Parts: sequence; structure tokens; C-alpha cells
Amino acid sequence: MKIYYLMILWIIVLAVLARMSPEFFYVFENGKYKIRTGMALFAMSFIAVIIGLRNSVGDTSAYISIYNDLPTNISADFFSEYTKDRGFFVLSALFKRFVTIDFHWWLLIIAIICGIAIVKTLKDYSDNFFFSLFLFITMTHYVWMLNGMRQFIAVSIIFLNLKYIKERRFIPYVIFALLLASIHITALIMIPAYFIGTSKPWGKRFWLFIILMLVVGMSMDFIAERFSYVLEDSAYEGYLTAAANSTGSNLLRTFAAAAPPILATFCYKYVNNENDPVVNMSVNFSFVSAILYFCSAQSGGILIGRLPIYFDIYNLLLLPWLVEHCFNKSSKKLMYIILAI
Repeated sequence: MKIYYLMILWIIVLAVLARMSPEFFYVFENGKYKIRTGMALFAMSFIAVIIGLRNSVGDTSAYISIYNDLPTNISADFFSEYTKDRGFFVLSALFKRFVTIDFHWWLLIIAIICGIAIVKTLKDYSDNFFFSLFLFITMTHYVWMLNGMRQFIAVSIIFLNLKYIKERRFIPYVIFALLLASIHITALIMIPAYFIGTSKPWGKRFWLFIILMLVVGMSMDFIAERFSYVLEDSAYEGYLTAAANSTGSNLLRTFAAAAPPILATFCYKYVNNENDPVVNMSVNFSFVSAILYFCSAQSGGILIGRLPIYFDIYNLLLLPWLVEHCFNKSSKKLMYIILAI
């Protein structure tokens, strides 16, 4: 917990310094002030280094064991042994052969890659960079860099390239998602998510996807039971055991995840008038995140509980936008305090 509080304190101190010396932290671009690239990287550097230099926490020990067992040459036997998420293991094996066998550098580089992807996106699209980074810690998204590292590589890189949805470039987006699915299979969820991301918030197509997602999500245990034979004797068989022993996500996560879409609904007029593709996408994905958490809380959890992070991360952009655009100057401070709590 000390490290957790230290990361929060780091962000708060930088935010205060930025208020005191804005010319040092910000640059005026496209009609508004944006955090300087160097300062954005500096803000994430402390977090990435702490996470990258770990020896334990979560499934880190399992990843260290995997890296130490990786061969330094890729042969036909390699592909027969590593049948799950091969892209990740191929890249890791290449890193081990051509860079270093020391797992510390491997963990550090992965943390840096994820960290850069996050801050680059926040720098480009957030209306309040430091509050977004504060949310990244306090909404516990950073935990995925410790536990679920492989999946978070896919999450952060897709987040970095949200421009494909923003610009409605479907073909390159699908190719990109398929490549990331070789890092972690759950990235495939972002292919149908494209159509949700490009929908008008609260429109007919939006509600159609929401209802469909609720039906599928609430039926997940039934589907998994009926089609369990597909995963048996495969690299994903462990999900069956985990689902059988899981009690689902904590209901408190559902309530927390529901706050941003509820706030967005109250600000419907502002969202609708702005009609910004990134804001629309963030609103839609915020709803998806809440629904997935709700379904996970009502089901075996493990089959759905890994998916919300792909969508919940867009709240890092949505919440600051809602505060900055939907509230007057006197109420903004109060809203930031309430959201922080």
C-alpha cells in the first residue's frame, strides 16, 4: 500500500507544480493547452519504473518462470509447445535471445511500453492529463501491469490507436486487433466493439448492442457449460476450472463502473451537441464496461471479468471531459473532489 500511496502522491505533487508553473508543463496546441510530451513521459516514468522493477506481486512469479524457461532459439518444437498467444512468446523469446536473459529488463521494457501507450493517449485526448493519470492509479488500472500484464499490452496498444475507430478505418483496425490477439486472445472482443465505438450514444444501434451484450453476458455460464468441450485439452482449458471456482466480480465494481455512464447521461445535452467521435466512443465504451462488470458479478466471472478493462480505460478520457465541458467554473472543483473520492 505504501507504493500505491506514493504513486498517488507523485501525481498530486506534479499536478500542483503544473498549476504553479503552467508554462513549464504545457504547450498551446490546436486552440487549447496540452501537456508537454517530456513532462507526460516524466509523470509516467516513476510509475513504470516501480512496476517494471518488481520481483513478485500478482502473477509476476509465473511470468518470471515463463521467461526463464523460454528457449533462445525458435524452432518447430517452439510452436508446438507454445500454442496459446504465440505472438507474446515469440517476441519474448526474441528479446531473450537478442537483448538479455535477465527477466528484470524484460518486465521493465513491457512496463515502459504500456506506460508510454497510456500517457501518449492521455496527452493527445484528455482534457485534464493529471486527473486522468490520477484515475489510472485510483481506478486500479495500473494493477493490470502487475497482474494480467500480457492482456494489458493489448489493452494499452489498442487504447493508443483509438484513431482507427475515431476515423472509422475498419480494415486496418481489424488487422491491428488480430495481431494483438496473438498477444492475448481477449483482444478479439475489440473487433465487434468497433461498431459500438462508432455508434451514436443513446441511438438505436447503441441500444441494440447494449441489449445484445446483456443477453450474451447473462448467458455466458450456460454457453460455457454447453461448449466446454471446445476448450478441453487446449491451452485455454484452465479457464474452465477457474470459471467453475469463481464467484464473479465484486458488485461494488459494478457500482463504480456505472458512475461514469450515469454522469454522461445527465450530461446528454453537452455530449450530443459536441458530437466528438472520441467522446462518443468513450461514452459508449463506458456503458459497455458497466454492463460487463454487471454480467461478471452475476456469473462465473472469469470468462467475462477480464474484458471490462478494454472499455473501462476510456473513462480516463470521459470523466475529465464531462467535468470540463458540463459544469461551470465554481462546480468543477466540487466535481473533481467528488470523483476523486
